[in-house]
Amino acid sequence: MNKHLIFENKSEAEKAIPLNSIRKIKIEERIYALANTPKGFRTFSRSCPHAGADLSQGRLNYLGEIVCPLHSYRFNFLDGEEDSRRCPSIKIYQTFWEEDKLYVLLN
Repeated sequence: MNKHLIFENKSEAEKAIPLNSIRKIKIEERIYALANTPKGFRTFSRSCPHAGADLSQGRLNYLGEIVCPLHSYRFNFLDGEEDSRRCPSIKIYQTFWEEDKLYVLLN
């Protein structure tokens, strides 16, 4: 696993990605989605495995799930599974604070 710095501090992170929003982030030529949820920041694969929609254009629902903008498939942050198991899971990456900096582990 490779540890990658996303933000230098919490205020920078919260300014770039307000609570309950999702943005694209680029790490080493690859694009991921990063959400600021009530339970913290979460990094996940950007493409929906059902039809390839950009999940960074989706939304977070009241259950804390990622809702695909194309067909409203819902994915949870625990294991990336779609709520009705209609398509493969999305990849969820460990995202964490260390010494006041936000990191993600990618493989």
